[in-house]
Amino acid sequence: MKRRKIGIYFFIITFIYGLYHLFDSLSKVEGANPTNVYQKLSAKENINYLIIGDSIGRGSGATSKSSAWFTKLEKYLQSEFGIKAKRHSIVQSGATAFEGLYKLQQSEHLGEIDLAFIVFGENDRKYMDEKQFSFFYEGLIRKTKQLYPDTEIITITENPLDDEAFVQEISFISKHYGAKNVDMRKPFELSGLPAEELTKDLVHPNDDGYKIYADTLIKKIRELAGSHAEIAELSAPIHENADIEIASIPHVRDISGSFIHKDGIWVSRKAGDSLEYQFSGPFLGVDMIRSEKGGKVDVFIDDVYITSLSAWWPLTKERYQYIVSGLEEGQHLVKFIVSNEKSMNNSSDDAIIQISSILTKAEQ
Repeated sequence: MKRRKIGIYFFIITFIYGLYHLFDSLSKVEGANPTNVYQKLSAKENINYLIIGDSIGRGSGATSKSSAWFTKLEKYLQSEFGIKAKRHSIVQSGATAFEGLYKLQQSEHLGEIDLAFIVFGENDRKYMDEKQFSFFYEGLIRKTKQLYPDTEIITITENPLDDEAFVQEISFISKHYGAKNVDMRKPFELSGLPAEELTKDLVHPNDDGYKIYADTLIKKIRELAGSHAEIAELSAPIHENADIEIASIPHVRDISGSFIHKDGIWVSRKAGDSLEYQFSGPFLGVDMIRSEKGGKVDVFIDDVYITSLSAWWPLTKERYQYIVSGLEEGQHLVKFIVSNEKSMNNSSDDAIIQISSILTKAEQ
C-alpha cells in the first residue's frame, strides 16, 4: 500500500512537471503571445496602423480612396495574412515634418498602434534645408515612439523627391532608429514607365503609381514578417534637443492697423497691418487659417526679413506653417505684416490674413 501511494505521488508530480514545461514551451512559441506587428501578422491577429504624412500620405492623386496605396495595402494584408488592418491618419496636403510633428502632439492618443508610416520630404525641401528637416524628422520619429512604444516604423521616401541630401537624411535617421525605409523612387524607376504614366501631375501618384506603392510595401512587410524582424526602437538622439515640444503662443505683444480679434483669430484685409509676438527658441512656426481668399504676409524676426507666407489654399483649413529654425537661443520678436500682394491662385477680390498664434519651442 505504501509503495502504491509513493507511485501515485510520483505520477502526480511528474504529470504537473510535464504540464508546466508544456505551457512554458507554448508561451515561447512564435505567435503564442504576439507583441509586435510581425508576430501579430504571423499569428493572424488584426492590427492598428497610423499614417503621418502629406498629400501622398493621404493618397492625393488616386481616382478614389479604393485606389489609394493604403487601401490596396489593407487588401493585400487581408488576403495574404488573413487579418484586418485598422487605419488611423494624421495627414495634410502640403504638410512638412514640422506640421506633422505638431499635429501628432495635438492629436488624441489612439491606443495601441502596431505600425506607423512616416511620409514626408517632398514639401519640406521647399521651406527648409536638409539639416533643418533632419531635426524635425528625427523629432517626429522620436515622438511617435514615445507615444506608441510598441509600434514599428516604416519611413517612405516619396517618388518625386529628387533632393539627395533629403533622401540621405531620411535613410540615415531611419537606420539609426531601426525604422524600415522604403525608397519609392526605385520601384518607379524599375517599372520602366515615365513619370507621366505613373503620376497625376509629375508629383502625386495616380492609380498605377499607388499600386506600385502598395506592391512594394507588401513585399517589404512580407520579408520582415518572414525574417521575424525586430521593430524600431527609441535609440539615443542624433540631434541635441531632439525631443521637441512645440508650444502655441497666442499672446500678441503689439498690434498695428485694423486687425480685429474674432473667435481667437486675428483677422486683417489691409496691407501694412501688423502683429508682433515675442518668443524664445531656436525655431518658429505659425498657426493660421488658409483659404481660397487668402492673401500674403511678410515675416520679420528682430527686424530682419525672413520670408513671405501665402494664406491661400483651395479650401478653408487651419494650418501649422513652418517659418524658420536655427535661430540663436534667447528672446526674439517676430512681426507679421500684411502684404499688398496676393497669391496668383487667389482669383477673388479679397485677400485675407487670419493668424491664431505662433508655434515655437515649449519652455522647460
